[in-house]
Amino acid sequence: MSERKNIDEANLPKTSVAAVNREKRIMNAVANTSIILMGTLMGGFSELMVNATGAMASGMAEAFGGEEAGEEVREKVKQEKPGVVERIRGMMSEMRAGIYEQIEQKRKEIEPFLSDPVFDLGPRKIDEYEFGLPKLTEELDDGALAQYVLLLESEDAKFGELFKALSEWMNSLPALPGKTDSKLGYP
Repeated sequence: MSERKNIDEANLPKTSVAAVNREKRIMNAVANTSIILMGTLMGGFSELMVNATGAMASGMAEAFGGEEAGEEVREKVKQEKPGVVERIRGMMSEMRAGIYEQIEQKRKEIEPFLSDPVFDLGPRKIDEYEFGLPKLTEELDDGALAQYVLLLESEDAKFGELFKALSEWMNSLPALPGKTDSKLGYP
């Protein structure tokens, strides 16, 4: 009986290394696309809420305290806006770390379901585009994800095209068996 200890990628057959890299690229593509979508939605929602709250508060202040009171409230809301954006960035960072952590924890459970060739379409599509940033098939840091969110928010045509294709790809993926199984961490 021989025990294997400290197996590294260099000692694995090439097909195993390729499979690990393939699966990691797929999971990163799904995770990063999801994070970018959530970041865009959260950013848009917070902007809407800050603007609506500011308009309501300044309107009420103006109604009860005059035009000067309304202007003071508008200025205060404007000053508070960066803090809201920063809190959202913090939430996105926590969400990103949580998603990557869950991927690592669930990797062995998820990998067998990635054998369907449809999972390869997203990473292939990502490889067709270059944005001067790390690829969406890599584990990205907050800064890189923020840059991708900015590309989407600024309506960059090339990134919009990729993001649309990735959204369609993700919608076409087969559901993981046991998706509602609490052991896998899904709701």
